[in-house]
Amino acid sequence: YARNNISDLGIPDLSPLHPVMNTGFVVDGTLFVLAGLGLSVLFEGRARWIVLGTSVVHGVGSIVVGLAHASVDGASTPHAAGAGMAIIGGNLVLLAAGRYGGRVGAPRWYTAASAVAGVAGLAGFALFLADTGILGGGAFERISVYTIIGWEIVTGAALLARARLSKVR
Repeated sequence: YARNNISDLGIPDLSPLHPVMNTGFVVDGTLFVLAGLGLSVLFEGRARWIVLGTSVVHGVGSIVVGLAHASVDGASTPHAAGAGMAIIGGNLVLLAAGRYGGRVGAPRWYTAASAVAGVAGLAGFALFLADTGILGGGAFERISVYTIIGWEIVTGAALLARARLSKVR
């Protein structure tokens, strides 16, 4: 967990379930792009393009990670580029949600939590790249990715709760 990267589960020589992991990356990336497209129409001006752009960068990066898996020796430039796009783009989406979410009625707790998670994710990625040996690179990579996954889950739950509350009224 501390030494291995998340996408090691997508390497055929390391994981018998690699097709499941790689398909998950592609599906998540595709759905993230579609969600970004749908979400961007709620915003105006620069905010619209920031939300859309960062969502597309994350989604395309995730798709690349699923299509160009890493190798056992770690050498895969397309995979590394895709992972960087997914991690940086995804955490920038969180920062955008923190900055612009209030404009479309997101509660204060949500915008604050989004911003904190985005900063934590980018800090985790910086520590991963620094390869300090503290905790192992896999742990820092997970911090940088789990912020995005957690945000996706919280965002979905918040939207479902909001829809349910609006039906009750």
